[in-house]
Amino acid sequence: MKIPFYNIDRIYKDNEKEILDLTAKVFSGGRVIEGNAVEEFEEGLKKLCNRKHAIAVNSCTDALFFSLLAAGVGKGDEVIVPALSFVASATPVIRTGAKAVFADTHQDGNIDLNDAAGKVSKKTKAIIPVHLYGKMIDPSFLDSFGKKFDIAVIEDAAQALGSMSNEIPAGNTGFCSCFSFDPSKVIGAFGTGGAVLCNDDITAEKIRIWRGQGKDSKSGLFTRPGYNSRLSTLQAALLNMQLKKLDEIIKSRNCISEKYHRAFKELPLGLPALSTKTEISNFHKYPICTPHRNELKEYLAGEGIETAVHYTYVLPGQPVFGKNNEIFPVASSITEKSLSLPIYPELTEKETDHICKAVCTFFNTPKK
Repeated sequence: MKIPFYNIDRIYKDNEKEILDLTAKVFSGGRVIEGNAVEEFEEGLKKLCNRKHAIAVNSCTDALFFSLLAAGVGKGDEVIVPALSFVASATPVIRTGAKAVFADTHQDGNIDLNDAAGKVSKKTKAIIPVHLYGKMIDPSFLDSFGKKFDIAVIEDAAQALGSMSNEIPAGNTGFCSCFSFDPSKVIGAFGTGGAVLCNDDITAEKIRIWRGQGKDSKSGLFTRPGYNSRLSTLQAALLNMQLKKLDEIIKSRNCISEKYHRAFKELPLGLPALSTKTEISNFHKYPICTPHRNELKEYLAGEGIETAVHYTYVLPGQPVFGKNNEIFPVASSITEKSLSLPIYPELTEKETDHICKAVCTFFNTPKK
């Protein structure tokens, strides 16, 4: 039995006719850029996240960059970022000319706001909290942090579409919220995609102008230097298809997480928290923590189970951010112990049974 970590091929197989029909509709319509599907997708995101504006862009990397620009972040400023995340949570800070200042995380991978508070300086202009693995940071904590220090909160919700905290959806917090729709996400483009959500009219218009080479939609004139960051009509159509099934997708992911939890709860493992009535995770990832991570990964590969390590590094250790001698004990521990198991709706019961059995067998076998 071979169980892949990602499921894009299975999504295609299960939805082949619908996908081909959408493709034919887009191509025959002749609007492969800025077609109606893009606006429809933006409307769907606005409704889901209860935001006034949603602006589809090429990637979450661009979404974060545009949000930072809109917040006035530039040369000489500082932006606080968690030490544990994908590199694209922090590189947009460098693109603005500002400096990324890193804070440690909690054991769940989300930023430690107490540590972040100690990193605030007169130069701090914004904070980019990341809802890692789909588990949300309490929005009230983020709002309070932003108000206390008078800085912009730019919500990196790349991994958290559909997650909820105290009835507040991911994508609803702070100055701007940013999503990713690359193929690894809970709903993913068959390519790349992202979006910025906000409530401010001026901010939204700035981002629309930046994404389209600096063209003002009202005058038709190119009013400022811009970027080529548009979501294609086809990708928007494919995302619309999945967005309509989001509740079903998240329910399925939670069912698998509950099955894993029941199987592993007696094992010497760190497990992600299950969803509750007030805290709903989309389970973008299901990471388990063990000092035997590398041995477990190798064993599962031998059983035909593909896994992934998120992440093998703390961001401050990457050369792109310059020399950093700070120690981030919790984030560093996660990089050494965390292993992500397959979790997606297309997993069969037989496959999840096999994964559970394999993990249990590994830990119930005496180690050399």
